[in-house]
Amino acid sequence: MPELPEVETVRRHLECSVGSRILDIDIFRVDIVRRQEFKPVDIFGPQLTAVSRRGKFLIFSFENGLFLVMHMGMSGRIYLLGEKEEATGAHIHMVIHLDNGTRIIYQDARRFGGVWLVREVEAFFAHLGLEPLGKEFTPASLTQMVAGRKVAIKTLLLNQNLICGLGNIYADEALFQAGIRPDRPAGSLRPKEIDRLWHAIREVLMHSLEHRGTTFRDFRDGHNQAGEFQNQLQVYGKAEEPCPGCGKPIRRVRIGGRSSHFCEHCQK
Repeated sequence: MPELPEVETVRRHLECSVGSRILDIDIFRVDIVRRQEFKPVDIFGPQLTAVSRRGKFLIFSFENGLFLVMHMGMSGRIYLLGEKEEATGAHIHMVIHLDNGTRIIYQDARRFGGVWLVREVEAFFAHLGLEPLGKEFTPASLTQMVAGRKVAIKTLLLNQNLICGLGNIYADEALFQAGIRPDRPAGSLRPKEIDRLWHAIREVLMHSLEHRGTTFRDFRDGHNQAGEFQNQLQVYGKAEEPCPGCGKPIRRVRIGGRSSHFCEHCQK
């Protein structure tokens, strides 16, 4: 599933659409619209004032106070094409035609993503936790999150109600960089470990952003190009390969129903 760096990369590429207006929307599968608080025609004409992100969601804001929210799910792609460029490939579910001569393509083979047409965007995202690159996410706030928790720290990091945008890839990478086992009870982390983890989360996310996210198979950026951070990964997806720190084999285990990759020697 695309995580924060992938969604933020797409957002940055789509930001050039701000100031344009929607001429038409082609919806080829009505079931991708998960919530419809207004008709699509209601955003034909009003200016697009912002393309923002909340966790793993993209938000298109319009001058009439309406919002189009999109999520790429497990395999989705959202990218720009010129009006004369051919949209190739299967599973294109929605095309947004803009008056600046471009189109926004939404493609999703597994259909775990979707589109929401909402009026109150703050209420829509009320359940989401802190943005890990935001000002409110601090060592102190992370300390509060882990305090007294028996759940594995990896499971806590994946809880979107606490921290939004992290998934398997960047949780594994951050825990490796911080030297913390993913199965450690969250409440067992000491202050220095919490501080290391906080720094590691932010550094891994920003490093991935520099490389336009991670592509194993499905993810493409806003120009329909693969990301490059998969070439920088230290442990994720590298079971039985040598640890870059000590050379011993990387382990792969299931924690909370999710695959986790770590080094038993380097992570304590």
